[in-house]
Amino acid sequence: MSQRYRVPRGELTAGLVLPPDIQRRLRVVLASLEEANSPVNCLIAQATAQGVCLGLDMGTVLARSDIERIEILIDNAASQRWAELAEDGTP
Repeated sequence: MSQRYRVPRGELTAGLVLPPDIQRRLRVVLASLEEANSPVNCLIAQATAQGVCLGLDMGTVLARSDIERIEILIDNAASQRWAELAEDGTP
């Protein structure tokens, strides 16, 4: 299991510059997805992360294009974690 999002190094993804407070909170949400220890926990973490995106969108906090990039980042992180859990044979 990687610790990509837990350690605050640079941008979350290339070219996505976010205010520090938003980036910090997104890292926490992404780290919980990355650390999910079961498919159910992975699903919960993914739903939470998607809820953060919905809040950013509804509050018009970021440009829609940036939110879409965050959504893609969340989907990729979730897919990777699902694959890792499947490899481990986690029920």
